[in-house]
Amino acid sequence: MRRSLCHFARISKGMQNLTHLEVFTQLQLGIHPPLSTQRHFLRQHFGVEMENRGITETKLAAMDGHLCTQLLRRLLFERYLSVPFRLFTFDLEFTGPLVLGPDGPTEEIMEFGFYSPARDKLFSCLVRPGNNRRVSPEASAITRITQEMLENDGLPFCDAWNKVLGFLNTPEPDELPGAEKRILLLSHGGKLADVSFIKCTLEASGMELPSNIIFGDTFHLIRDAHRRRPVTLDKHPPTWGLTDLVQWLRIPPTLPAHRAGNDAKMTWDALYHTLERYGDEDLTPREQLVSRFFDVDAKHAMGQEGRRAHAQMDGTLENDANYMEASDSDSLKLDFDDIFSRDGRQNTKEGSPTNEMDLNASKAAPVAEDSSREGTRGKKRKGRRSTNASADSGESADGVEEFIV
Repeated sequence: MRRSLCHFARISKGMQNLTHLEVFTQLQLGIHPPLSTQRHFLRQHFGVEMENRGITETKLAAMDGHLCTQLLRRLLFERYLSVPFRLFTFDLEFTGPLVLGPDGPTEEIMEFGFYSPARDKLFSCLVRPGNNRRVSPEASAITRITQEMLENDGLPFCDAWNKVLGFLNTPEPDELPGAEKRILLLSHGGKLADVSFIKCTLEASGMELPSNIIFGDTFHLIRDAHRRRPVTLDKHPPTWGLTDLVQWLRIPPTLPAHRAGNDAKMTWDALYHTLERYGDEDLTPREQLVSRFFDVDAKHAMGQEGRRAHAQMDGTLENDANYMEASDSDSLKLDFDDIFSRDGRQNTKEGSPTNEMDLNASKAAPVAEDSSREGTRGKKRKGRRSTNASADSGESADGVEEFIV
């Protein structure tokens, strides 16, 4: 009984001293502090957000543990992990079968297609191939793009790419400051072909890829999400192609396939419905992309906010170097692959916290060893620790103390 009360008091005290990133990490790892402690943390740090949501003290007191944990996690994510970025899906059409040889691609891009989910806008542009290259019969049969269409309506690659940049640089509605610094372009299965062709063609044209553009592939995002879902008779789609995915997900078809703009829209539809159904139920599909592509930015922002909050609570300056160094904990070194693990387990890494006591270890007060209570068991444990410490460091372990809860 005494150990239970001490354990509860230690968790409650530790929760008040943890940074926001540490609390979020604990929740992701399945470590749920007591309900009263969660309510106290919400009142202390999220009063304005709860007032805007219409959550009164009475409603907060009526929440059970699941709802309170869900609210705490939601508010933590909204405040500190909402990394500003612009999101687009894209697709390309080529003049023939894709071949990337040692001298570069043997075919050329003949159509750009981009879709903006935030604006619900579709952009497509025909590209006139250079070097007198003609569209192959196979590509023309699939895309319905003819050589005459390219010659009459197609733009030179440089002009077409500038139009693409104009579409990408258009602000999204209600976007956060700094969103223009991160432009995420997602294609389905285009990690090798589409991205490589864009980079090679830009280099051949004497142009550079903007440093704020980040490429991603929806193929693995969709496949991994499907493999985590419950087993059913139709466990997987027939293939991971866009057409089969859209049909298998029962998404109403709106546009014909095999045109760049239409396929870009289908890419977002397949990704959105997959993450909405089989992804993290507490996060929107867009928010789930943060941990996959902007983990470093998100972790850095949350660590800064947590340290700033502690500095304000302690009445110290935010730029106090000694405080900033002392307030760092091992949980800030966790990878987001661990933080966002679905099963709540963490990979074992040296120096990484594996339970709640480890997360609070830097803030726990040392307790002197009680020989009358520990007896022989305490001596043996102390002897083993001294031996291990000597073996690891090669130094005397006389200063090692026992920490007993």
